[in-house]
Amino acid sequence: MIVVGAEGKIDVEKALQKLDEFCIENNIRAQILDASLVYGKEHIEVAYEHAKRAFEKKRNVCNTIEMEMLLYASAKKQIKDAISFIGAKEKGWYAFVFIGKINKNKVEKFVKSLGLKINEKVLHGKKEKLIKFGISEKELKTVDKSMYGELVLEKMALLDAIK
Repeated sequence: MIVVGAEGKIDVEKALQKLDEFCIENNIRAQILDASLVYGKEHIEVAYEHAKRAFEKKRNVCNTIEMEMLLYASAKKQIKDAISFIGAKEKGWYAFVFIGKINKNKVEKFVKSLGLKINEKVLHGKKEKLIKFGISEKELKTVDKSMYGELVLEKMALLDAIK
């Protein structure tokens, strides 16, 4: 899995269409997430592991692993809610997730071809992201700052319990 952070402005529909074409050409899977809600690469990696497990156990809600990953990354029960919450927006920060055998230079070149600037810092975990993710100040006070990422992972794990 390769995760690339980027920033800028895109036409989401056109970007998703180009991404689909890129995936077909390279025999890979991919997804674009709103990086303003991604609390580090581990957030995406764990969401992908949950999605893989859901497919293995035939408990998947979505037809594709990349959509199932988006569902877990959002910690939402409904696909529609997941897309509106953590799906790519017209402007802002993006997390491009590529699943399969492909090199990082090729995916970065693709991301740049969409008119975006590569910026890995957009993937870093920040307190503001946790608050946007729906984690309260009260919850944040219960753990050390070094454990903030665990709060997001816990929300994803809870999705398994209610699915």
